[in-house]
Amino acid sequence: MTRKKFRPKRRYGNLFYSTILFAMLILFNGCTGKGDLRFNPLPDASHFTLSGQIKLPEIIETDLTSSLRGTLVAISDFSTFMVSAGGVSSRSDKTGNFALNKVPFAEDLVVRAEAGKIALLRRVSSDELYYNDLSKLVLNLQTTAEALIWQQGLSIDKNLTAADIRAREYEAMVAEVVTAIKLCLQLPKTAVPKTVLDLAAVKNAASSAASQILEREIMIREANSVLRHILLRSDIELLKVYVSPSFLNDWDTTSTWTDVISHYTDLFKDFIFTDVSWTIKSSEFLPDNLVRVRTEAKIRLKSLRTEEIVRDKTYTFDAMWRKEGNFWKVYRNMPYRDTHPTEVYADSRWGEIADAHRELQAALATEKIDVVAARISQNFGNDWDVNSTYNDLRTCTKSRFDAMDVKIANYSVDSIDFYQTDRAKVKCTAQVRVINLIPGVDIDSGQIKAVVEWRRENGVWKIYRNLPYRFSHPTSIE
Repeated sequence: MTRKKFRPKRRYGNLFYSTILFAMLILFNGCTGKGDLRFNPLPDASHFTLSGQIKLPEIIETDLTSSLRGTLVAISDFSTFMVSAGGVSSRSDKTGNFALNKVPFAEDLVVRAEAGKIALLRRVSSDELYYNDLSKLVLNLQTTAEALIWQQGLSIDKNLTAADIRAREYEAMVAEVVTAIKLCLQLPKTAVPKTVLDLAAVKNAASSAASQILEREIMIREANSVLRHILLRSDIELLKVYVSPSFLNDWDTTSTWTDVISHYTDLFKDFIFTDVSWTIKSSEFLPDNLVRVRTEAKIRLKSLRTEEIVRDKTYTFDAMWRKEGNFWKVYRNMPYRDTHPTEVYADSRWGEIADAHRELQAALATEKIDVVAARISQNFGNDWDVNSTYNDLRTCTKSRFDAMDVKIANYSVDSIDFYQTDRAKVKCTAQVRVINLIPGVDIDSGQIKAVVEWRRENGVWKIYRNLPYRFSHPTSIE
């Protein structure tokens, strides 16, 4: 017997927008990795272990479970519940814990816990199967309401995601479904011929919510997919469309639409992205057509001149997208420079240190010794070299300016730890290759890993300790 695959239809609010996106994705070959499961279907033969706990603290009418006696009480023994998903079933233990082994992949997978007339649901999406922890699934009235809304949406050609349903403007609608289930749990046995989820009061509340909730996360995923291909194809013109004219970063006051476009215009001339993995971890829809998207971007950047990989790192960030006209555009907090944060929750101090790094890099490129010296603390020193001082660093830098020219100077910030208000440890990676002008030979530092300590002095961030600046200094400092 051939199993019919579940393939829900979709209706988008704006046909023109959807048509344009679809055309772009066809142009981009439609293969975006597991970050977009519609274009790279997961194998049906995959199996998973699902485990978690049933939680039902609400008061119910005890005739609905044959093992209980009394009037209106909360359940204290969940061992009567049968939990099932994808044709696999198992009983819960007394505390509500359950485990289902070798559950087959399905796009419409729902975990169901049932005891008599009580039924609880928990939808498990394709993304969750591959990217989330499946050992801590919870079944309660909230997950049941969300699953019911999703099921009702399918009946009207909507494939609502968890992010769609959990959008803040729909919280009251979902709460109405939860309330309907809660009230029906208190009905006598004679009023519940099947399960409480089959009652009209519950189904109508879920149907009403499904009809009003908009499909939006699919558009966000498609926009992120296009953004990934923009980087892979060095498409600066399309990038101009997908970055909001009002773009900015919380951690970098110089981040604007103009700076993004200028940065990538220059970058695409000399470098190429050999790999971009762009995964949406979660989405949260906010009022005013905003959505916060937790994104993990793994990138590899190669120099077209040297054929070397100059950047290989992973950024995790909470990008803000905003719907502007017919398009969702990245509006806030997308890192794009080497000095931008690779982790979430960066604040303005990160931007201040990023500005200092940019100032130093520009000064090194133009051989402005006074600018470099202004960013070094007068109390500078290295833990591994007692001869490292402010004066020695300045003298060494000036000598290098006079005798050498820089051929390669790659530098990136991996993380910043603000362990005090005015102190920060910057974990960074660098490589410098210079040509000694008199003998005409190259000197290459190789890859340098260091944790450089910065200190804010009179409102200015300066390098305070542990900067390797001589070729004799250690190249791997953790």
